[in-house]
Amino acid sequence: TKSKKGKRKKKKKKTAKKRKVAKVEEVDDDGDSKTRVSSSTKAKGKKAKKSKTSTTAKKEKQEPGAAVELLFQGVDSACGPREAAKALLKVAKDLGFNLPDDPIAATEKCGIMLMGSKTDQSLFDFPKALKSLADEMQCPEKVPGAKVKPKRPAPEAKVEANQKLVCCFWELGNYEFKETKDKMRGISFHKICRAIAALEFEVINGAKIAKGKGKVAGIGKKSGEMIDEYLETGKMELLERYKKGDFSKK
Repeated sequence: TKSKKGKRKKKKKKTAKKRKVAKVEEVDDDGDSKTRVSSSTKAKGKKAKKSKTSTTAKKEKQEPGAAVELLFQGVDSACGPREAAKALLKVAKDLGFNLPDDPIAATEKCGIMLMGSKTDQSLFDFPKALKSLADEMQCPEKVPGAKVKPKRPAPEAKVEANQKLVCCFWELGNYEFKETKDKMRGISFHKICRAIAALEFEVINGAKIAKGKGKVAGIGKKSGEMIDEYLETGKMELLERYKKGDFSKK
């Protein structure tokens, strides 16, 4: 029994040595020693190389900016406004943006986005303008490499006539969260939005629901003025600025 146990131990040691050996010293025909890497080590090395190449490929795919810049290859960022607008319009058309049917209106829209995306050196930032245009035309998914998170829809208004107002304040809140990073203003706009959505009557006067007996909780003087602005003109000046990419505090 002792001899059997001894044989088993010797066998185990031999197999363990074989597994551990990664490099083997060999003597060639000239008598020089050289190191041979075992086949298992080579396989591991190949796997490591493959994993490195795959990770670099993934990183390249995760950089959408480079793909967008290629679309404007050959276009001078210091060119004139008309030339810049034409270049942006061409790329937007090729990508299938939901542009206005009128070519003049489409060109003007491109010009507005470009003016709002100028760099500190007064150069046109075409990738930024393209992104702003995609957001404006509500087709951000059409920008190459863009990672678009599904947007939370605006609350549904109890009175259908109030839905557009609800959407305006909801959109303002989203801009505050995403672009200006002003969380408190974002919360405030969404609060106004929910307050209007919960109303069981049509809003025809912002001032009346901002103060006095008809005051609605969550609606203040400033928001009342913005409501009246929309009811009179069909748009809000602040929201229009944000859509153009202008997030400056005025």
